[in-house]
Amino acid sequence: MIIHSIRRRAVMPPEPGGCQHRIAWAYLQQTVARIRRFATSKTLAKETSEALRILFCGSDAFSCESLKALHAEHQRSKALVERLEVMVLPGKRVGRGFKKMAQVPCKELAQELGLTIHERKTFRDWTLPRDTNLVVAVSFGLFVPPRILSSAKYGGLNVHPSLLPHLRGPAPIHHAFLRGDRYTGVSLQTLDPKSFDHGTILAQTPAPGVPIQREQPFDELKHDLAVRGAAMLVQGLRDGVHVPPHESAGWAPPARRPAEGLQELVHAPKTTKADTEVDWTAWRADDWTRRLNVFGAVWMRGVVAGAAGRDAGAAATKRVLFTKGSAVSAEAVAQIHKEQLIRVMAARTDASKDVRVKVDASSGVCYFEDGQGAWIGVEKAKMEGEGEKLAVTALRTLFRDCS
Repeated sequence: MIIHSIRRRAVMPPEPGGCQHRIAWAYLQQTVARIRRFATSKTLAKETSEALRILFCGSDAFSCESLKALHAEHQRSKALVERLEVMVLPGKRVGRGFKKMAQVPCKELAQELGLTIHERKTFRDWTLPRDTNLVVAVSFGLFVPPRILSSAKYGGLNVHPSLLPHLRGPAPIHHAFLRGDRYTGVSLQTLDPKSFDHGTILAQTPAPGVPIQREQPFDELKHDLAVRGAAMLVQGLRDGVHVPPHESAGWAPPARRPAEGLQELVHAPKTTKADTEVDWTAWRADDWTRRLNVFGAVWMRGVVAGAAGRDAGAAATKRVLFTKGSAVSAEAVAQIHKEQLIRVMAARTDASKDVRVKVDASSGVCYFEDGQGAWIGVEKAKMEGEGEKLAVTALRTLFRDCS
């Protein structure tokens, strides 16, 4: 994870004792400073929080954990959470012909819990429910405008799955995996009236953070962070962190020192289809495995020769999904001697190139070299218009003889 020192080549984990040591040291310094301020200041005492009447804004499974935790606290102590209402985005039509309406998971959970639901696609021409004094937005997807925040006595809170200000943006867990970060965490912040993820950090996972295991499934880490974030949210409310004045509890990047190669903090933009298209020039074995883990599949465009002959100009381009694969050492494929070529379209261009593939007919696995001596063993694939098959079977119409 790159926090204090965002280096230009930092796509792999830093060496022990480097960046992670500086993060821990920054936490220690800030903790000591907060203790000193608390011991010497006579003005830090906060008012007691009113019973909270919360509007919870959520959407996906990540936000559901926070909603469940708030509901449990509402059931446990109405002196803290007096009322809980939910705002969700409208459902979307999905499936063949877009005939089925899919509701967001947060709406389904709110219905199960018997909570009042406000379903809207915008805050425009809408006001908060009567006496609402806190807005909580978790993985919601809409910016909560200043008009709404100022209508609530305690403004708004947000649970964000990263060690802010590192990985601000809508897809922090995705980018933590794709970058190869060693650690991540969760942050509880105020909702900023001007920008996403620029609020005051009220609570945060202690340094160095939550470890990201090399083979850890993406969904497993996402659920873990959701549970941690939900617990942090409820504990924060119990501790009264939502009551002004707000004091930052997060790490802060040191003053920029150009000699150390410090760079801007990393943003975590929304992922797109382009993030899953195989880049035959840039991707290494780790890139393949990380993307398969995060997205569940990656894809390429392969050239299928026409019936008139493989080089007769009747070729067509087909989209191919790779749905299961893993990194393999060169030694593991050394005994596989059958080779083919596949003509692929370079990512985000119309240029084509031939890539070498080793074919293991007995297992159905196709092996692609990453250019650095490692291989990717693709076990399952899906040709456009067909179902999932063993890779050898799915890719058979793309094979060209090596010559």
